[in-house]
Amino acid sequence: MDTASELLYSIALSNIPAVGTMMSRKLISMMGSAQNILSTDKKTLVNYEHIPLHLADNIIKSKADALQKAEEEISFMEKNNISALLYNDKAYPDRLKQCPDAPLVLFARGNFDANAKHCISIVGTRKCTAYGINSTKMIVEQLAEYNPLIISGLALGIDTAAHQAALENNLATIGILGHGLKFIYPASNRGLAKRMLDNGGVMTEFTSDTNGDAFNFPRRNRIIAGMSDAIIVIEAHARGGALITANLAFSYDRDVFALPGKVSDAASAGCNNLIKNNKAALITSGEDIANMMNWIGKHKRKNKKNEIQQLLINFEPTEQSIIQALQQKEGINIDELAVITDIDQLTLANALLSLELQGYIICMPGKKYYLHLQ
Repeated sequence: MDTASELLYSIALSNIPAVGTMMSRKLISMMGSAQNILSTDKKTLVNYEHIPLHLADNIIKSKADALQKAEEEISFMEKNNISALLYNDKAYPDRLKQCPDAPLVLFARGNFDANAKHCISIVGTRKCTAYGINSTKMIVEQLAEYNPLIISGLALGIDTAAHQAALENNLATIGILGHGLKFIYPASNRGLAKRMLDNGGVMTEFTSDTNGDAFNFPRRNRIIAGMSDAIIVIEAHARGGALITANLAFSYDRDVFALPGKVSDAASAGCNNLIKNNKAALITSGEDIANMMNWIGKHKRKNKKNEIQQLLINFEPTEQSIIQALQQKEGINIDELAVITDIDQLTLANALLSLELQGYIICMPGKKYYLHLQ
């Protein structure tokens, strides 16, 4: 498949009215590619079981304009150093890919690995207090030894505090936007966004000319929730975007953590309710999060390495081969391990399960295996 052509057709498909993200992915799974969908005539389209007549009509009528807009978008990307991540790309966020409503295309600027070993989203109210800002800084600083990717929405308040704290602790941080990449909203965060490009960046599902309309931000929130291992809610009012993100994370089976506050503080009402309704675990520090996520920090890593080296001679031969392979290259799946170790997949699967139960390896989103050292 021609990658450039598929990018063009994927951007076009994602901008055809009434063809949402779930339908786009369903159509691609049936027809093989976005290019196949937009190159097919109406009669062929309606012969597919899940394509109703009105949707086929819409695709045929809209595809010319959608393709022209996609060409303009690619031109804008090339001029502004913007990359695109297609749903089937290796660089596409593995965690987000597990979500049923993951976008077909993501647009990004910056320098980051969306599939970092640890990814945490931090969200909260725009109208935060000093307690919320100071708590955000404290938690990010305490998490720094675990080297997580910090994700937030580049909004005022807690989002801004999270991005700033990440940069101060040399952690990569990504801002997920509710608009296109022609501008940064709010304008007061343009300088922050620029600093983030060296160690992190900005990402959106919206084409460059999309404005920051209110209804875009709930859509944006599902990406914040889907890209992470867990969500931390620092301060949230009884209603608001942070609670939307937390509930989305809960529905995606992500861990949700909330910082409690005084029952009289309006800015903590949402956090307190999440805890009260058993949708979030109560946390008071970054170490609480690391412990609940079973992360191993730098201060324990050396001992863990020594432990593995000492026990290596006692492992079964298959287990030895797996450990040695992961010492050379982490983040590999069972197919790659089978090639590297020359062991059949059934034997590998049993050995991987044994090592995982013993705590020597972990399986991350995308079915990629790592030594459990950090």
